[in-house]
Amino acid sequence: MDVRLDAAGTPNVVELNPLPGVIPDPNMNSCFPKAARVAGLTYEELIQEVVRVAWKRITGQALAGPQAREATA
Repeated sequence: MDVRLDAAGTPNVVELNPLPGVIPDPNMNSCFPKAARVAGLTYEELIQEVVRVAWKRITGQALAGPQAREATA
């Protein structure tokens, strides 16, 4: 994620770059989703876990709502 601050110090997202190969098709994705699959995670669980960890890193708090319940189920 590329973020730039404007003159007032407000952060603005310039662009978001996903990891290369992090796509749903197992025949086309890179070693990150393949390793997650070997570890027993589905593609959807992998993405939810990435979001959960990123949210906690950014906010210092666990993700609330249905996503949190799914990630801990």
